Amino acid sequence: MISVLIVDDEYEIREGLLKRIPWSEYGIEKVLVADDGDTALEIAERMRPELIVTDIKMSRMSGLEFLGELQRMDDYGYKAILISGYDDFELVKHAMQLGAIDYILKPINTSELESIVLKAVELIMRESLDKHHHAQMIQEVHFATPKLQEELLREIVEHEYDPYRETRVSHRLQALKLEWMQSAPLLLMVVEADDLKAIVNQKGSPSERELVLFGIGNVVRQTLTEVCLSPTALFSDSRQKWVAVFDCSRFESVEHYYSISQICLQRINEFVKVKASIGLSSAPKELSHLHRLYGECCQLLDRKAVYGGNRVFTETECETDCERTELSIRETSEVLDLVRYGSDEEIAASMNGFDEMVKSWELCSLKDIQQSIFKWLMGIYRGASAAGWPDRTWERNPIALWEQLEQYDNLQSLKEQAQECLMAMAADHRKLTSMSSQIVQEAEKIIRTRFADNISLQTVTEEVHVTSVWLSKLFKKEKGKTFLEYLTEVRIMQAKAMLGDVKHKIYQISYQVGYKDPVYFSKVFKKQLGFTPKEYRKQLGIADE
Repeated sequence: MISVLIVDDEYEIREGLLKRIPWSEYGIEKVLVADDGDTALEIAERMRPELIVTDIKMSRMSGLEFLGELQRMDDYGYKAILISGYDDFELVKHAMQLGAIDYILKPINTSELESIVLKAVELIMRESLDKHHHAQMIQEVHFATPKLQEELLREIVEHEYDPYRETRVSHRLQALKLEWMQSAPLLLMVVEADDLKAIVNQKGSPSERELVLFGIGNVVRQTLTEVCLSPTALFSDSRQKWVAVFDCSRFESVEHYYSISQICLQRINEFVKVKASIGLSSAPKELSHLHRLYGECCQLLDRKAVYGGNRVFTETECETDCERTELSIRETSEVLDLVRYGSDEEIAASMNGFDEMVKSWELCSLKDIQQSIFKWLMGIYRGASAAGWPDRTWERNPIALWEQLEQYDNLQSLKEQAQECLMAMAADHRKLTSMSSQIVQEAEKIIRTRFADNISLQTVTEEVHVTSVWLSKLFKKEKGKTFLEYLTEVRIMQAKAMLGDVKHKIYQISYQVGYKDPVYFSKVFKKQLGFTPKEYRKQLGIADE
């Protein structure tokens, strides 16, 4: 609906314009009048009429002053027609500069004014239509951009990097406002709902899957908006996982993004009321490595089957919750550590998982189960032999083991036989010289000499030649703390010593004791001692930098 405001301090002219012009025939449904510029300004501020017909010369506020005030209003696009005398031409030119589209001389010719009004109405309608189309186009682009971003990012992470597509991908990233991904070091976080099929089955609603996935995505998006200072991109992949890409130009330390992942996980638990797991890639890489980082994160999420879900999985030392001390008899390397360094009680305790392992094979035939147990034991024997076990009876006469197992026809009896085999191996290993305390001592030595490096449980276990699970178990048993707790303790002790020397900056100390992110270092320090490095220095009477 178009409205017009008639402004003139002469009653006859004002009333003549109001009644003699067929405004409704030109699409103008509302006609407002004012007898001076002051009154007109009040009406214009309140009603925002699209068309204004005003006299130039009026008492109190002139037409020019009136138009000048209108120009100061935000987002007000009016069209003005001036009424002037023959001697007002300089004023008319000034009015045109203030946005007037035309003028008419006194005495007013009705047909001439109607022609000018018709032109003004057409202009108003055309601009209104253009504005509507522009707003509609912006809205369409606004809604289409996230979808196009998702399609492009999904294509990048789920397919091997192709250098022949690099130019095309580059252009699309720029068009979708993701150009930062071309130059920044990137880290990937993949979020997956735990037990999604079970959740859907329990709720009995086909839409439950979409609701859970939407909830997780919404929580992660809001969290990243609040806590991430650098650009991020979030999208869903084709496997019903949420994938976040981080620009690590500002914080290259994985610890920083591990903390963000933990916040995301806590909020998913709190607001979506479901459990989830997160895989975080090990180090920032270029755009061409995103597919590899995505594969790494998905492999980390596969660890749920062994370590349990509702946690953050990463290959770095931030993987605090994944430090296991419970052995899995499914893993040959872990069983080998068990028979080499464990007690009979520990072997018996680990065999509690035997039933579950056999059931996971999904075998119905007794003979098939016996054969699978036979293969499992033979694999352990071969590993023990390679590690120095001197007994070769199993190799010279493997049929003896098969005949022993073949005598038993129930799972409990087969379990007892398998346990006896493991205990016999353990007895042989106890006669050898390698002791578990030596392993812990060697690990301690590595930690104390290389704590400033990017060492982790995995890197140390490779050097002391045991599995990460067994090293964790030994640390807990002999030191009363986990590997990571011990490493953190050594680092914090060194940090305390360095904080006593004013020549060291706090961020320098962070790097020199093994933390690449000073913010994360401060958090760990406070968690250990109850105060920040800066507060600790104040206690020592040292002014902070």
